[in-house]
Amino acid sequence: MEALVNPVEVLTWGLTGTFLGLLLSWIPGLHIFNLLVLVFALAPGFITSNIYALPYFALGAVVGFSFASSIASTYLSVSDESMMLMLFPSQRYLLAGRGHRAVLLYLIGALIGAVFLAAFMATIGVYAMPVIYNLFSPYYWFILLAIVVFMFMSEYPKEADHGRTPREKLWLAWRQVLGGVLVFFASGILGFIASYSGLLRVEAAYARLTPLFIGFFGFPWVLRNLISKRSIPRQDTRDFVETSPGAVINGSASGIMGGGIAAFFPIITGGMGALVGGHMASSRGDDAFLISQGAARTVYYTGALFFLFHPTMRITRGAVAWLVGGVYTPKTWAEFYVGAAFIILAAALSFAVTLYLSKAVAWLLTRISYVYISAATLAFLVGLVFYLTGPVGVALMLAATSVGFAAMVFNTRLSYCLGSLILPVLANTMGFAGFFFGLLGLGG
Repeated sequence: MEALVNPVEVLTWGLTGTFLGLLLSWIPGLHIFNLLVLVFALAPGFITSNIYALPYFALGAVVGFSFASSIASTYLSVSDESMMLMLFPSQRYLLAGRGHRAVLLYLIGALIGAVFLAAFMATIGVYAMPVIYNLFSPYYWFILLAIVVFMFMSEYPKEADHGRTPREKLWLAWRQVLGGVLVFFASGILGFIASYSGLLRVEAAYARLTPLFIGFFGFPWVLRNLISKRSIPRQDTRDFVETSPGAVINGSASGIMGGGIAAFFPIITGGMGALVGGHMASSRGDDAFLISQGAARTVYYTGALFFLFHPTMRITRGAVAWLVGGVYTPKTWAEFYVGAAFIILAAALSFAVTLYLSKAVAWLLTRISYVYISAATLAFLVGLVFYLTGPVGVALMLAATSVGFAAMVFNTRLSYCLGSLILPVLANTMGFAGFFFGLLGLGG
């Protein structure tokens, strides 16, 4: 059975996925799951063309996406939830003419995260992960609830000192916290509607959350760029960065812990994991923060899919893993170890290619108005949602956009928009989903 693994086929399909992920993942709003769905929709025979085509293509595409998607979040202010924590530091770097430096710091963390993931999973993880899985699996939903509570408890009132009277200061502090609660439950209600109302056609069921996530995390930033008519200064694109070894170590440790938590526990996403990991490692400073985001995002996305390659553990985490797991089941340890080696290869290639992509986008921004780029991004996002989910999806996206804007108005975390995932899951698990079904007039 070990001889079934053909290195040539693995490299062919894996590198094809890596370069496609690198080529397309810098496009604003294009999540790796949507990219794979588009590939399958355009070439349905691809899934059954070869036993290794789908798993290693997806593995390469996820690694490429983990690296190249930093371009959109740094230069175009559009990302998914797992990058939301990174946006403010990267925007500061961009407006100071150092956007390429922010990307380079992110890539350092991403490369360290990929190497650690492959090395850990191929050695200690072979024996440790099944034990950890059996130890924590009965308590998944309690851990999820605890992390949600921690998100609210760790919200620091940013505007309290702006008030002129004690009463005004109290209101400004509580406005931010209450705004976060409002955003969480509003997004959760949209999650119920998207998942259980049947408004979207059956063919679009696989992308039912795409309009929401683009509305929560993409549209508000692009619209804000259009309204503010922001201009981007000339960027320094030298491959040089000054940072301390402590920032690299601290940022990498924070990201690896946060990404590992997000990859292992269901529903917990990269942004939530990075928040917890940052507190666990007491991460400080913009450099360490950007490095941690690269490590967290790579470990989160790549690790969640790579769990599927473990032939005895059989953990399926994340939308990409569920997509691949529907047609692929690992049969040998050779498939697992080849996958671990390929992660390092794909990460090295992605590091180099993303550096040149960053330089190309920085050059483009100095020659084309940021307003035009934002307008093109806006048109692309609308077209993508319409193509995947039709006019109903566009309507859901606009509703989600209002929730994303509310988070900005209240100056609270955009991570609370993850209520669209978390609230339906917790409601079903804890037995009060019927309340929301009745409230919203859904059939359940």
